[in-house]
Amino acid sequence: MTQPTATRTLSSLAALAVAALALGACKKTDTDHPDVASKYRNSKYHQDIVSGDYTGKHEHQGDAIQPATLRAIEDTIHTSYEKDFERCLEDEMDTADTRFMRSVFSVEFKIDTKGNAGEAKVLDIWLKKQNAKGTDIGEVPTDGMEKCIVAAIDEWVFDPAPEVDYLHTYKGQVGEAF
Repeated sequence: MTQPTATRTLSSLAALAVAALALGACKKTDTDHPDVASKYRNSKYHQDIVSGDYTGKHEHQGDAIQPATLRAIEDTIHTSYEKDFERCLEDEMDTADTRFMRSVFSVEFKIDTKGNAGEAKVLDIWLKKQNAKGTDIGEVPTDGMEKCIVAAIDEWVFDPAPEVDYLHTYKGQVGEAF
């Protein structure tokens, strides 16, 4: 059974009216004035108003590298160059005549726009001798480990190279306890 045309038209109009009212109810009718604090400037709240200037000039923070390039640098260190740190620790273990040592260090180095690393500087390092159970039993001089880390980094090459000269800080740890 079909409805008469007038009833269908009335139903359609009613549905449109309900939809229009619903849309109208969702519309934001009051908008904020660009300077909300302006109406309070000459009131008792004047001293409480704090406003900021967000268009101030800022000092140039330096050039940056692309996030994909940074990920490639970190991946290259992890997959290829961390072995150099393990070799440095093994050299120290040979010098100390032990097989149980560990080291934690931070090193900063420059990567130029050709991908060559250099100018490495060890920021922080400790080297500890351990017993067979992994308990620290003493500090070991770090001079040899530092020289080895710096020499290893001087040989590194990164591809892709950073877009600008880039100063990278790496925090590493090597040894059986890690």
